[in-house]
Amino acid sequence: MEKINITEESLPILKSGIVLKQKILELKAKDYQKRKKMFEEKHGMKSSKFVKEYKTGQLGDDEEWLDWLFVHEAYSKIIKQKKIIKELLV
Repeated sequence: MEKINITEESLPILKSGIVLKQKILELKAKDYQKRKKMFEEKHGMKSSKFVKEYKTGQLGDDEEWLDWLFVHEAYSKIIKQKKIIKELLV
């Protein structure tokens, strides 16, 4: 991993970049959450149950399942990134 030299002068730039990333992640999280809810309502199950059933082969490989899986995994990744940023900005 590449090292970063943080100086007093560079700190405001880094902070503003992190805040911008935080705002972008918030917008993406809302979008993915809305899309997850759409799938959950359409199919009458929570995403966690869907993932379990999909990964055990109970649902097949329909394109819609792959879309739902992508949305679920993207949302999960964004939530993890938001947590990391929150810890940085303490």
